[in-house]
Amino acid sequence: MSWFTQIAGAFIEAWDELRVHRVRVTLALVGIGIAVFAIVAVTGLGSITRQSSIEISERSSGRPASYQLMVSSAATDDKVAIYEAAYKAAIERYGITYQSTSGSAMTRIQFVDGVADVESTIVDPAYGEMHRVKLIEGSWLTSDDADRLAPAVVINETMWNRLGNPSVAEHPTLQVAGAAPTTAVVVGVSANIYPDYPEQMYVLSDAQHLLGASAGGGMMGGMMMGGAYAPPSMDGDEGATATFPTYELWLPLENHEELSSQIVRDLKAALGEGGAVDAQRTDYLAWGEDPFLAVQILVTAVGGIVLLVGTIGFVNLSIVTVKQRVREIGIRRSFGATGGRVFFSILLESVVGTLLAGIVGIGCAIVTLQNPLVQGAITGGLGLTDSVPFPVDAAVLGIVVSVGVGLLAGFIPAVIATRSNVIDAIRS
Repeated sequence: MSWFTQIAGAFIEAWDELRVHRVRVTLALVGIGIAVFAIVAVTGLGSITRQSSIEISERSSGRPASYQLMVSSAATDDKVAIYEAAYKAAIERYGITYQSTSGSAMTRIQFVDGVADVESTIVDPAYGEMHRVKLIEGSWLTSDDADRLAPAVVINETMWNRLGNPSVAEHPTLQVAGAAPTTAVVVGVSANIYPDYPEQMYVLSDAQHLLGASAGGGMMGGMMMGGAYAPPSMDGDEGATATFPTYELWLPLENHEELSSQIVRDLKAALGEGGAVDAQRTDYLAWGEDPFLAVQILVTAVGGIVLLVGTIGFVNLSIVTVKQRVREIGIRRSFGATGGRVFFSILLESVVGTLLAGIVGIGCAIVTLQNPLVQGAITGGLGLTDSVPFPVDAAVLGIVVSVGVGLLAGFIPAVIATRSNVIDAIRS
């Protein structure tokens, strides 16, 4: 209990000294508060920037760990059917939750200002979650949409603007041009991955034939499926050429290599001799260690430099302040204050002061970075599907740094105070 009393007493003395010298202390701690704000804000900024970069990458190439399955063997209708059946069996066998067809085609759309070719991405419902497709209107494609007589599509923001921003609730339609004109229903609008992104739309793999691909209309220039190009046939039947579909899988990180290898073995076995199936990892972690970690380290290092400059200035101010209080310290020593008590009192004055300055700096950083305008400027208006709360590690770092700076800045002045001769101190 005596130790607790001494520590509590030292804290109380430190607080009283801060109150007595609050103007001087406040001026001395302004730099520390700014430095803590800088390092915390920069660390938080790094987290937001990193999250933004990761989401841009995942919208394009999928989440960790994403794989694409591709077949390079010659395709026949029988082999394609066998491959599709083997794939569905493997998905069920290994309990794959997120998987999707991954293909593309050019679809002719009749706009008010003329006909234009629009890139159509052929997907399954899970694709939206796998690629963080962010919707600004309506809803994403579901398995029920495959039963529509008029195919459901999700268009991107650029295409929506070209259509005049119609309300999705009013079920706007698209006129698909070609030998067999079709009407498609817009059920959702996705945000652009990048500004000024060209027109794009998503359609379910089970419904893409309704856009006219098998009737000589709609799909222009052939389809890109499974890495093989299927050119339109001369007799107008573009579906005559068999192609292996490309499938995309989002596998658990803990066993993705083993799982992908097993799926490839199963598919090769189903295709028989000469079946060439490849699983290619596409997400950003396939490049090695987290490539966005360097951004975090860089911005943290910048904040550390700012803090170091502020710490040096505060140490100098603390030394000057203690030398001005030599007489006060000598009187306290003459009334029985031990060297240890004086040491901890001076040290805790610094720690309590820097801690308060750090809390103020952290609060200002939180308010600044959580401002929607600031986050929008950081992400370039991208809009993150996962909101980025203020990182707890940045706040903890701010507290630790504040206490550390207080200990560092208070240690030298505390040593100077305890080494002062009592009699000389009183006479000064």
